[in-house]
Amino acid sequence: MDAPTSGWFFEAFHYLNVALGPQYLDLLQKWMDYERKNNWLNPHKLAGFSPENRPSVLLAWMKNRPRPLPKVDKRGFFTPKFVQEVWAWWASLQPDWRSLDKNGLPMSFEEFGDDLSSLNKHGRNAWVGLLACLKWWKVGLGYHVADDNEAPVHEWLTIIADMTRMLDKLVAE
Repeated sequence: MDAPTSGWFFEAFHYLNVALGPQYLDLLQKWMDYERKNNWLNPHKLAGFSPENRPSVLLAWMKNRPRPLPKVDKRGFFTPKFVQEVWAWWASLQPDWRSLDKNGLPMSFEEFGDDLSSLNKHGRNAWVGLLACLKWWKVGLGYHVADDNEAPVHEWLTIIADMTRMLDKLVAE
């Protein structure tokens, strides 16, 4: 089944499909595969991810239409606070079997647990929000000026790899 040419998925894909590097594009492809597996359906908003722990900028973005990119200025809209909010939200969505480190971040693991239901959500109110946050995070890195810019980029790539792995498993189930 081909991707829809209108509707919620088309709108989301059009917004998220930007060249932010091969890792991001791979994650975007996994998300497309996942939504295709779910027949591009957009269940009721309560069927998506819990709004608890969502970054505040994402909540505002989800309420507004059209959904333009939040303003990014030269001071760097995407502060460490935004990055912490994204990580906290991602950590809160993890299945019960997934351990968190002392900072509350998901730890790496060798084998998947049996239950991925906390991440098995599709439609407009699920993975779209995570991908939007990653897009804004990367755009914000373009305004980030630091002596060591490798650490923030590495952190962004780390969460992308983690999300890709989880989506990969959801697509394979």
